[in-house]
Formats: sequence, C-alpha cells, structure tokens
Amino acid sequence: SGPFHRPVDRRSIPRYYEIISKPMDLQEIGNKISKYSYKTADAFVADFELMKNNAIKFNGADTIIANEATSIYDYVKKEVADNKAKFNAMEEAVEDQMSGSKKRKKLSKGNKSSSPKAKAAATDKGSTSRTADVVLDGITTTVDLGDISATDFNFDDGDDSDSEDSVLGKIR
Repeated sequence: SGPFHRPVDRRSIPRYYEIISKPMDLQEIGNKISKYSYKTADAFVADFELMKNNAIKFNGADTIIANEATSIYDYVKKEVADNKAKFNAMEEAVEDQMSGSKKRKKLSKGNKSSSPKAKAAATDKGSTSRTADVVLDGITTTVDLGDISATDFNFDDGDDSDSEDSVLGKIR
C-alpha cells in the first residue's frame, strides 16, 4: 500500500494532477477520520473506491498499482459489509446526536426501570456478580461488573496519600 500512503508528489509527477481531478490517499482518509468527516460507512468506502479508480485511470487497469488499489478497496468494502449492522447502529447514533434528539429505549414488560442500579439488582439477586447498562452515543451495552463482594474497599484509614503503594494497599 506504499503508493497510497501520501498524496502523489506534484513535483515528481505533475501530470497526475492534470489527469486526476479528485485525488485520494490513505493520509487524506485518515485526516477525514480524525475530523469525523465520514457520516456514513458508505462515504468511507466511497473514498477507497475513488482511490482505486484514480489508480486505474492514471496507471491502467492491468498494472501492479491498480491491482493493489483494487485489493485495498475490496478488503475495505468486505469489512464494512461484514459489519454493516454495527455501522448502521453507529450511523443512527451519530444522526441522533447531530439532530439533538434522544431516543428512549422501550422498557421490557418485566423490568420497570432501566437504571444501572435497578438492572444490577434485577440481574442475579442471589449473586454478588453485577451488570450495568451503559449507554454511549445511543448504543446500549451491558457491562459485567464482576464479583464486587470479593474486593474489600476500605478507604477510611485516615491516610490521604495517593501514592501507588497507598492506593494499591487500600484495594487489596
């Protein structure tokens, strides 16, 4: 993927910019990711397709560079397709966040509360293993908090030190 890491050098290959009107490379894709420019997985894949089409247009369809660009595009397209449900959920969460609307998750018939404390209490009443529902950008995930009774958290020993030994000693 070496030829695609950075923009084509204008000094070395000035003809490229005469032929290619919309250049694309992995550095630009990374910049767009960093700036949260992709609102959909399809927009992300489209930039890989543009990079592939540019390589084919400039170098020819049966060249090593065109074949490498095609392999990169095919890989990205397959990975996105294989994870489409996750991308759809993220896109929906981004859209909700951008529009300022909040969706309320419908509560199941047997559970009247969706708070983490209520969920932990409702989950496995006889055990000390607890879970909590964590909502991040509109996506709910159940997190296993583990066996909380096995740990003795004693923070009332009067020692205000935050040194590693002091903190670890309190947790052990």
